[in-house]
Amino acid sequence: MTFRCFSRRIILHSAFMLVYVVVSSVLAKEPLPAPPDQNIQFTVTVHDSTDNSPIPLVRISLTKNGSFISGKVTDPQGKVNFRDVHPGWYRINFHDVGYGDFSDSIRIDASHTTYSAALLNINLGTVTVTAEHEATISSVDINTGQQVFESEDYHAPPTEHMTDLVQQNLAGAARAPTGEVHIRGQHGEFTYYVDGVPIPLGVFGGLNDIIDPKVIDRATFMTGGWPAEYGGQQTAVIDLQNRVPAGNFHLDASTYIGSYLVFNGASPFSPGANVPYGNSGAGPGDTLGGRVGPFRALNSDGQALSMSNHVGNFGYFISGSRQETDRRIDQPVVTLYNDHGLDFFLYGKFEYLIGDNDYITANLNFSKTNTEVPFDTEETGFSPDRQITANSFQTLSYYHTFNSDPDKESKLFVGLYGRQGGLNYMPSPADPVVLPNGTPVFTFAGNDTDYVLAENRTFSTLGIRTVYDDQISHEWKVSTGFNYSATTGVEQFSTRDSIGTTGPGDTSNYAGSDFGIFVQTEYHPVEWTRFDVGVRYDQHIAPDAPLQNQVSPRIRWNFFFDEANTGYLYFGRLFMPTNIEGLRTIESSQDTGSQSVPTLPERDDFWEATYLHSFDFGLKSKVSVYYKLATPGVDDETIGSSAVKTPVNIAEVHTTGIEIALSYGHPTIPLVGYLNAAINHAYGSGAVSGGFLPISSDGIATDLDHDQRLSISAGITYQPTDWFVNFSTIYGSGLTNGLTTAYVVNGVNSYPTGLFNFNDSTHVPASIIFNLGGGYTFHLGGGATLVPSLFITNLFDDFYLLKGAYFSAASYGEPRNVVLNIAYHI
Repeated sequence: MTFRCFSRRIILHSAFMLVYVVVSSVLAKEPLPAPPDQNIQFTVTVHDSTDNSPIPLVRISLTKNGSFISGKVTDPQGKVNFRDVHPGWYRINFHDVGYGDFSDSIRIDASHTTYSAALLNINLGTVTVTAEHEATISSVDINTGQQVFESEDYHAPPTEHMTDLVQQNLAGAARAPTGEVHIRGQHGEFTYYVDGVPIPLGVFGGLNDIIDPKVIDRATFMTGGWPAEYGGQQTAVIDLQNRVPAGNFHLDASTYIGSYLVFNGASPFSPGANVPYGNSGAGPGDTLGGRVGPFRALNSDGQALSMSNHVGNFGYFISGSRQETDRRIDQPVVTLYNDHGLDFFLYGKFEYLIGDNDYITANLNFSKTNTEVPFDTEETGFSPDRQITANSFQTLSYYHTFNSDPDKESKLFVGLYGRQGGLNYMPSPADPVVLPNGTPVFTFAGNDTDYVLAENRTFSTLGIRTVYDDQISHEWKVSTGFNYSATTGVEQFSTRDSIGTTGPGDTSNYAGSDFGIFVQTEYHPVEWTRFDVGVRYDQHIAPDAPLQNQVSPRIRWNFFFDEANTGYLYFGRLFMPTNIEGLRTIESSQDTGSQSVPTLPERDDFWEATYLHSFDFGLKSKVSVYYKLATPGVDDETIGSSAVKTPVNIAEVHTTGIEIALSYGHPTIPLVGYLNAAINHAYGSGAVSGGFLPISSDGIATDLDHDQRLSISAGITYQPTDWFVNFSTIYGSGLTNGLTTAYVVNGVNSYPTGLFNFNDSTHVPASIIFNLGGGYTFHLGGGATLVPSLFITNLFDDFYLLKGAYFSAASYGEPRNVVLNIAYHI
């Protein structure tokens, strides 16, 4: 089997390369003639005025008569190409954190196809900023349809996680239990890319984030229109760019303290009552024991430290943070039992400019979370379970430019990566028989005995990704490449019943791999349209499952109506294997039949239509309509509020949606805002198989666990010199409540499946929360600053149920939290 799969990969790779070479040779010899009024390929280079070194990630925008035309960021060589620019006069604007803004009025035509700018480092002296730049947080790229997040004008509580950032700044994203995020009605089927390298989610999903939002400079969200180079879990591709700050040595240190107000029937300053059957803290107090002080305030605190520097062509950025809270998971009960959490995060980025055509960068990351798993004494008795999760990744990215001519540009990218993670789930050592109401709660299919679970699972992944781009001519571009990753790990799973007798268990080594290869072409026959056509082949090898593969064609038809209006139509076949480290074999010792049906990759037909428009007063807009049919689909089944989960198949999943994304940046006033709204419907039907729970059925139709019909997020920030204030709001019509039989009458399922059928009977009530923040910068001299800031999340303390118990435990939304942060910058 292994030799045959390897041979097949070699043959397919060779065939793709042969097709590519033949097409390249023919087109290189016979390029289409350029019309006399052909649009211009405009190249811009940016360098440091002091040492002439190229500056990456400079934001460059072209405007005409006050209207935004196009925007890009420079590559590691400080260069960017604007393709198909209409000849005429433009205003070009340069902006980069650490450098003085610069703008100029330029003519772009056949005689003016290049421009070079030198930016002055503001750390070297006083810089008078006279240029205008468009402030932004979450913006819409009117050329690609992607939403782009930039951190410069983004001010969030230090307690925020990466999934919070995704939910607020991406249309069609909804917050999920345990800090996860659902995108376009799907569970966590998204992948981070760091410097071009894919980093899949960890064993703890979104709660133990593998990315700290504080180290991100720019994030690009791709939720549709994917070229063939992207495979794996791609309901969203989140491309992250983390910067090494400009200039010499920088140091940033911060600390915060926050508080949830918890009364639980006790008045302020009173000692409270002891927890039944023992305290989860030392000494008297409320439901969290000694950790609840006389103000009935729950602890929330953390610290962060980062430093950076440049030495010649070498630069580095190192960051570390610690967070502690007595409300780590929002459990489905009012009183708080067993909810302490402690998070650590370490990150390092290193980059070296080898020469004009070569550049390397590396990322190192480690995070660890110790959490208590909350419980409801009425259902599970005294059950102070604990879990420890760890995640880490390493990347090494190499970029090489063969030819920098805009119409002959050719580049190579090679990325190596490693990914490790682990989960240690430890049930309470207390004997549940001794304690009133204390009973195990997990039941295997075909076995009536209740069990307590324990799991220790680790994995390691090594992989490589390559992409070669060749701009054969003005009309043609061809890309090809492959990705391969191999995963190995160990799972130790055990159970015990109410009298301590050992139950079903399993200790096993597991291994698997994913391989994908693609070829992609862009054909631009005339100025108003372009065809992006590609095909990829994927192969997935997983434990206890037959080999899975698929050939996936993809086509995108782009329309460039004018400088302010674009759009595209898209169809693609998607093949989304589950992460091998997420698959479990905990029923291998049980003859129940569920393990004989493995969890297979999701296979989709995806259609999308998108229209983009840029208004002349600074507003950008995106409207998308999409439909996805998955046969099968994939979801997660989770034990309570723990991290013990596994993907399962749903025979058929339909997802339909309409999205609107708006972003606004005033050209002269430091005011930015965004609005993301989406209505979608994700419902499944047929058998639910795989995983570790009994095989069941969704029947004719049932809204999925992650279906929220209407999701809206909006924010506005005003940031003049030395201070800021921001306001944001999040609305959700409600996730499912688990009452899947609400529309079954006399044994007949009449479940509505229309996009605008909100199915209130099977969803929790709608909720809306508001967040407020503000801060001020004090200049201490010598370039040092002190920035105190205050944040209030869930300003009006809306008490709401995030979701009901269905595929995972029920969960309440986060209550009001007041956080004071103090940051010191050198």
